Amino acid sequence: MRLEWILLAEGAGTNAVGSVTAISINSNVVSTPAVPVQTKRVVVTHFVGEQGESAALTGKDVTVSARVVSPSGDAILAHSATGKFVAPIWPDLPSGLDIAVELQLRLTEYGTHDIVISAQVDVGTTMEGRTQLYVVEPPKTNP
Repeated sequence: MRLEWILLAEGAGTNAVGSVTAISINSNVVSTPAVPVQTKRVVVTHFVGEQGESAALTGKDVTVSARVVSPSGDAILAHSATGKFVAPIWPDLPSGLDIAVELQLRLTEYGTHDIVISAQVDVGTTMEGRTQLYVVEPPKTNP
């Protein structure tokens, strides 16, 4: 299994069969005239089980932890979510799993905030990925 991609969005929803829908993807800029500022983001992680790996992954828990680090190096939030691989409809094809982690953020400084994702399958393999959230002042307008 591998962590194939990470997506940053303003929100996400999950339907009855577990499919995740991202709302307002690539929302990686917060433009604010002053800090601190409150905002919400969702990190969606997509995992792929290779062809023929489906049987071994079925029933396995995947835990995703998201840690947000400010430009000055302070950890400002850590949050986790868990998902489970289910038996695929087509076992000969690669299987997939999406896990969304919601982040309620209070940002106190301008600059690049790192979002570090760690994922672990049961007590086995750990994978890591990163994305950024940029906190900037709005552009100056001429009168």
